Order: sequence, then C-alpha cells, then structure tokens
Amino acid sequence: MSENSDDPLEPTLERVLELDIVVDDPIDVGETGNGRRRIVRIESGTVSGRVSGEILPGGADYQLFRVNRPTELVAKYAFETDDGERVYVENEGIRYAPPEVKERLRDGKPVDPDDVYMCATPTFETAAPDLQWLTQRVFVATGTRQPNGVRLAVYQVG
Repeated sequence: MSENSDDPLEPTLERVLELDIVVDDPIDVGETGNGRRRIVRIESGTVSGRVSGEILPGGADYQLFRVNRPTELVAKYAFETDDGERVYVENEGIRYAPPEVKERLRDGKPVDPDDVYMCATPTFETAAPDLQWLTQRVFVATGTRQPNGVRLAVYQVG
C-alpha cells in the first residue's frame, strides 16, 4: 500500500493518532468454554497526533484469551482533547502469538513485540464539530503490549 500509487483502488494509510493507554491488573472471570474471559480496566493515558489529549478512566478491554487461537479484544473507553472535547472509542481486534508467548503476555511478562500480531479497527463517536472527521472515516490500528498497558498507532484508510 503506497501513498504514491497510480491505482485509484489501492488504499493508502495515514498515521493520525497514537494512544498510550495505562491499564490496571486484569479481572479474571475464568474459563468460560469459549476461552478465558478477562476484563482489563483502563486507568489513564495520552493521545497524540492530529488530536492531543488524555485517556479518561472508566473504560475497559474485554478480552477472550485463547491459547491456540487469536485473543479477541474489545476495548471501550473515552478520551478528552486538550480543547475539552470528548471522544468515545470502540476498538475491536485480535492479538495472536505462539502459545508460549501468549502465556507470557497473559502473565504480564515482557515479550518481544515482533513475536505478537496485534491489529484492530477503532471507531469513534463525538459531538465536537471539529472532530467529525473521526466519525466519517475507516481506521485501522496496530499495537504493542507495554509493561503497564498498550500503545496503539491509528491509521486512517484513504
């Protein structure tokens, strides 16, 4: 996917946001028959790029951890811009790694980011007129697990 392609059907990607999200220890619901359900509370964080601000506490990432299949990730949270505007985010994706790496992730141990595939599709809602572009585009995100959270790079698909 090149931004200089002559093919009008070839998508382009523009990096528009970076989110550094701080999380609390997971709430382990247990093995539900469909995987190990975990709820990871979102505590705080920062937003930078075309929008700058702070991640608000109160959101969570609802994970379905599976050893031999991708872990399902569904995060719901909000951030407030430096201008005081609020944005609601729903981010659905997957994280895949070999079983031994996934177990280290589950246990909160460090892993090499190159050993983990983590991608998602965030959607945004806001009442802010200047941020409506967030509601009118398709976005994809890549992520890496950090010691106390996750770092996401969000790209607008063009």
